[in-house]
Amino acid sequence: MEINENLQAERNLKGAEFEKNGDLDKAIELYEQNAAEGFKGNHPYDRLATIYKNQNDLENEIRVLEKAIIVYEEITIEDRLEGLPKLFRFKNRLEKALETKKQLAKQKKAKLK
Repeated sequence: MEINENLQAERNLKGAEFEKNGDLDKAIELYEQNAAEGFKGNHPYDRLATIYKNQNDLENEIRVLEKAIIVYEEITIEDRLEGLPKLFRFKNRLEKALETKKQLAKQKKAKLK
């Protein structure tokens, strides 16, 4: 599959515009397209993770952060060292999201007792 970086950049800009206007569904759709194509930049992953976190959609937040980590591991292997701080940031966010998921599971289990 050939990646059109100009189209991806346009999706990010339109997604940000949709977010600004409160149309999160359309923003998510555009960011998800870029994530599915393995966009080599942090914008769609940051925005999706934030949107999903704000919507209390932990599963999608975790999925997007895992995808971002895969992309940024590839970026750092390609000797793009600027990707390293972002890779660590995504890993930290994922760790927090997984901890939240674990805590929620404990709370749910405690309520069932």
